[in-house]
Amino acid sequence: MRIREIKILWFVLGLCLIYNIAESQNSIQGIIRDGRTNQALEGANIYFPDLKTGTTSGAYGFFEYKIPKPTQSYTARISYMGYADTILDLQPDTSPLKIFLFPDSVKMASIVVTATRTRKALESIPQRMAIIDSKTIQNYPASNTDDLLRMVPGVNVNRSWGIYSRNSSVTMRGMPGSARSLILLDGVPLNKTAGGTVSWHLVTPEEIERIEIVNGPVSTVYGNNAMGGVINLITKKPDEKFKGFIDLGYGTYNTLKAQWNVSSQISSKPRGLYWKVGSFYRVGDGYILEPEESRDSTIVKAFLNETNVNALVGYKFSKNSKIELDYRYYKDFRGSGIKVFEEYGNYESFRNNNISANWEGLSGKYNFNVRTFYFNENFYHQNEKVNSSGEYRLSDTKTSKDDVGLWFTFSRNFGTNSITAGIDAKYGNLDNNELYLTSTDDIYTQGNLFFAALFIQDEYALPGEKLFLNAGIRTEHALFYRGSLRVNNPTNDTGFTGDIDEKYSSETWVEISPKVGLKYNLIPALSVYINASSGFMPPKLDDLAGSRKIRRGFKLANPNLVPEKIKSIELGLDWSFQEKFFVKPTAFYSGGTDFQYLVATGDFIDKDAEDPIPVYQRQNISKVEVSGFELGLRYILNKAIKCTASYTYNNTKILEYSSTDNVDLTGKELNEVPANLLYTGISWTSKICNFYLDYTFTDDQWFDEENTEMIKKYSIINMRISKKVHNDFLLSLDIRDLLDEQFIDRKGYLSPGRFIMLNLKYIFSINNKN
Repeated sequence: MRIREIKILWFVLGLCLIYNIAESQNSIQGIIRDGRTNQALEGANIYFPDLKTGTTSGAYGFFEYKIPKPTQSYTARISYMGYADTILDLQPDTSPLKIFLFPDSVKMASIVVTATRTRKALESIPQRMAIIDSKTIQNYPASNTDDLLRMVPGVNVNRSWGIYSRNSSVTMRGMPGSARSLILLDGVPLNKTAGGTVSWHLVTPEEIERIEIVNGPVSTVYGNNAMGGVINLITKKPDEKFKGFIDLGYGTYNTLKAQWNVSSQISSKPRGLYWKVGSFYRVGDGYILEPEESRDSTIVKAFLNETNVNALVGYKFSKNSKIELDYRYYKDFRGSGIKVFEEYGNYESFRNNNISANWEGLSGKYNFNVRTFYFNENFYHQNEKVNSSGEYRLSDTKTSKDDVGLWFTFSRNFGTNSITAGIDAKYGNLDNNELYLTSTDDIYTQGNLFFAALFIQDEYALPGEKLFLNAGIRTEHALFYRGSLRVNNPTNDTGFTGDIDEKYSSETWVEISPKVGLKYNLIPALSVYINASSGFMPPKLDDLAGSRKIRRGFKLANPNLVPEKIKSIELGLDWSFQEKFFVKPTAFYSGGTDFQYLVATGDFIDKDAEDPIPVYQRQNISKVEVSGFELGLRYILNKAIKCTASYTYNNTKILEYSSTDNVDLTGKELNEVPANLLYTGISWTSKICNFYLDYTFTDDQWFDEENTEMIKKYSIINMRISKKVHNDFLLSLDIRDLLDEQFIDRKGYLSPGRFIMLNLKYIFSINNKN
């Protein structure tokens, strides 16, 4: 009996063995590794063109795929971000094959993350994108990070006081106002919920590794603030055992600059700790902003004193899995160019604290990314002046703004199909107090906005990767609540006629943002695409709840505002000739509804006074159209000389105007949108020195909504000459506005004219050897 049981057991085991062998012969197995380090590559894509399907490598780089015919060989294309594709003929085998991939520097440069919130090849994105690489950033004469964006078609940068500007206004696709362009720092949104503005001083050009720009609405992926496009500032990550620099500079208007940065990647292996810390300091006497003909005894120089501190710590679990914590602090103290009695006259001061955390990696077959952030901005403004009647006025403004958010994204590849979905939540508040020290006026403004969104997108590549389809949809809910305005003991100084204690009712909005794009690569050197997308921008807290005096008059709160919406279509072409000449034309048309516009209501404060104060209010006007053309050109003469050019044409018009006041803006153009923008630049790299020269032209633009006052066109030429000295030192000379062509900006103030800065940078590093 015992012998019989043993025979039966051996028979069963034999059947199992035969079955397992048969099963293994019906599958293709393999392990994918880095050809240099032998490190397993998790998440590599294995595609079988004959079967029109594929799989991805899992933990330890292993993959297995069941095939229909065990005796047949199959062609497989193995691809992985940053590595050259490998084409192999694979046979079913009982033992895993070892497949090695090798890094491809060209492919690394073409991988982008901003358009879809996932890593994708630039060639597969059916929307206009631009990349500013590290080499261009290093050579360009940029005083601030936003200066780099002037070379991008469709982007308008307004920093008319140079480094003495409190901030910069960056707009895209003919959309006025910086709130309509979403700015990201390593994928984290910087636009304030309270006003939509961005602090461009949080990050310096020396910290940037690359900048990715997506033109046109991207609200399907990012929600509000992405009507005109998205700009993602991607910072440098530690890549050596120990590395750093010290940068010192001196320039026009007795401007001093000092910056340092050190970083470390503890190990060269994919797993390990890394960190960096740095600081930036700049101070200057400034210049007189007021044109000479309108100066009086109260006009002084607009000075500058600013400090930036940043720190990052991270840990890599593998090549595609890491966690990071980033902290940034910024403070400044800027004179506005007017002084009556106070020691510093009119001045403004910011204190910014930005904390963000990022966790990304793989969970089974899913890629995931979790970003959370907390931003706090405290603003103080001392304002003193003598009015037209000779009366002295002194007031203080204190503003606190908070933004808290959590963004969660996950994606999975199904061969040539990729699904990405996400859940976003963001909260912002505004707390503002204006105290008039020469009168009894005391004004408090408060408000809160909360956003919650869900989105999904599908990216599909047809076999052969010639045709790419991208489609998605997003639903976003916004809630305005606890808005209030309180005014105590008002006088004519602020324009209020009596005490106010008003609490605004809560408002809820729901927006749905779809998109679809198609791109076809006709040949390797030529591709075309079409994209239809939508975007929206909710009202800003300052417009919903804030009533106060502004430069042009008195702004009245409008708690009944609703989000503005836009629908856009664009056609684009990418053509390259012998990898030397690149042409990228784009045509687009956008139609907007419920556009938010600051308009005169027809009312006045102190109507009987000699200079009555006009009342303005942010209102929704019904229909707006923006159409245009963008052209990007690049010519690589040789390894040393490269030429870049871009041209932008914007045509804007208010089609219908539905305000209840007595002003009709139908047929008017949108303000602060130049009809033409032109940029040309040339760089020369040699053993003697590096040289960069560029020219920027900004066309006429309307200052006011009624199109009665024009900001005149202007041109600027900038230059940088740099040279390495003894390998460790870099000496550079920057000249902005080379021909000293001062112009008058939208506030009626002068630009700084020719600005020269001499910099000396010391660079040091210790490479990893383990």
